[in-house]
Amino acid sequence: MNHVEMCKETNYWVRTLRKGFDLPPLMFTMEEIEAITVGANLVHRIRDPKLQEAAESVLSKLQHIVPKELRSYLASPRFYVSEGDAVRPEGIELLDVRNAIRSCRKITITYIDEQGRRSRRTIWPIATIYYVDVTLIAAWCELREDYRHFRADRIVQSEVLEDRYAADSGPMMAEWMAKRSQNS
Repeated sequence: MNHVEMCKETNYWVRTLRKGFDLPPLMFTMEEIEAITVGANLVHRIRDPKLQEAAESVLSKLQHIVPKELRSYLASPRFYVSEGDAVRPEGIELLDVRNAIRSCRKITITYIDEQGRRSRRTIWPIATIYYVDVTLIAAWCELREDYRHFRADRIVQSEVLEDRYAADSGPMMAEWMAKRSQNS
């Protein structure tokens, strides 16, 4: 039997096995290695430094577990992923957004719309949407009392609040998805 717990020092979920139990070897096909490598390289396009670090960590771990004859494919893959056009947001840390989503915390933002108008809003972030050229934050906007999308590169200031919204954001996510599909 195994046990899963969060390691406080590293913030990783750790699965520990009872004494005498081993994990089976982790093997990947060439296509799986390429999929992981392409995915990790695509993360660089979205300009999220913490996700980029995580992607590098995944590739580093993969380098240590794949057989020697496959390591060259990780070191110099046979494909190219372009840099993309996304601008790195300066007024908000995307890690803070992901953490706020996980902990159901509200965020106050100062936002500049496409006409250059500035507004201050309190949002309930429910999803981060990564496109090649822009990152959006899907959220319930208290000012508009509706779901809105906020371009991360147009947020000039932000603060994660202690205030929380309903911990079960599943219904919010479903409602947002339904509205999104109606507008498509």
